Amino acid sequence: MKRLSVTAEKSGFDIGTEAASPVVGVMLMLSVTLILAALVSGFVGGLPDGGTKASNVAIKATYSQTEGLAVTHMGGDVIGTLDTVVIVRLSNSFGDAEHMSWKIDPCSIVNKRGELTKTVPWLTKTGSAGVVSFAAGDTAYVVPDKAKQNTGEYLQNGLKSDNKYSFDNKANLGKEFLLEFCDTSGTTFARTRVIIAP
Repeated sequence: MKRLSVTAEKSGFDIGTEAASPVVGVMLMLSVTLILAALVSGFVGGLPDGGTKASNVAIKATYSQTEGLAVTHMGGDVIGTLDTVVIVRLSNSFGDAEHMSWKIDPCSIVNKRGELTKTVPWLTKTGSAGVVSFAAGDTAYVVPDKAKQNTGEYLQNGLKSDNKYSFDNKANLGKEFLLEFCDTSGTTFARTRVIIAP
């Protein structure tokens, strides 16, 4: 291949006609390939939606007809109590009633067992924050309705203890229900099965 040269009259420099186009071409092809690879990877792996990350929480709960409900945070993210909805859902051990569910009033979820005057609720009756976070190692309790002395009735928004679905009904000993923690949009981020004990 014969090399041609052009001489610049004023500058006296020898300018070669060998262009940089092969290098530019390779760089453009490499750029296009990288962009396509990123797009394919995004669609296959899912593009980030910019939404909030779901909580990663493990909970364990016990229910006693005499002591009520106790929920322990076993590990994972700290839960903001004001942004959490706690739901009780009947399991298939109750037969055809597994569609039944109740939301637990955050005013009845407290930081310890005992007299109501010595406990702090997740939400006070006046609407202000009480316990604002639920972290690993913490235990929360659902207090009984002191006026009726019936934990299950308070937990289930008015079911009488002789109702066949009530947790305080002696016929339901050994049956299970589900306890679910959801965010305010309705996404469940923690769930556990609870056995009804005496």
